[in-house]
Amino acid sequence: MSSGDPQTRQRILEAALAVLEDGRGAPVSMSQVATRAGVSRQALYLHFADRTTLLLEASRLADRKYRTPDRQRRIDEAPSGREALRKAVALQAHIKPLLLPMIIALGVLRRSDAAAEIAWQERDQARLERCRQVADRLENESLLRPGLSTDAAAAMIWVATSSAAWEDLVLSCGWTAQRWTDETVALLEAGLLRSDA
Repeated sequence: MSSGDPQTRQRILEAALAVLEDGRGAPVSMSQVATRAGVSRQALYLHFADRTTLLLEASRLADRKYRTPDRQRRIDEAPSGREALRKAVALQAHIKPLLLPMIIALGVLRRSDAAAEIAWQERDQARLERCRQVADRLENESLLRPGLSTDAAAAMIWVATSSAAWEDLVLSCGWTAQRWTDETVALLEAGLLRSDA
């Protein structure tokens, strides 16, 4: 993927993320990123073969930046599946505003840009997989309501904690992060868990 200097590669990724966030949906060119990073186009292509690779890596950087190992560990090491669900929703409430500029940019770009669409899909699938881990834990602890598969439970968590749901309730309806967290947890617990759980 990269045969150049790791520090230069990191600088390019930071520049790509900044261009993506600043543009809020405007097309991102390799020239813009090279200029922002202070490198030549040749150096840029030495580190990233194409825009798809660059956008994928920039979106991964954003996720790593805000989804710290400590925050993810709170979910993984929660004492119960129910608590893991609550921690997962709380993590989404924390990172949504931080990722919003990138999410807006990719959301606009993905409609006409194959590279942005690939980055968007990868992020969505990674989030769905994390939701599936929580759903599996609920299933393993016999907390899911009868007849609800882990795939369906994961999909419900995924949709309820989506950027669209968060934007509609927090940005459009004026909910606080805490209210969004509390209401989303209540909705998911009512929809996913056994009545006696």
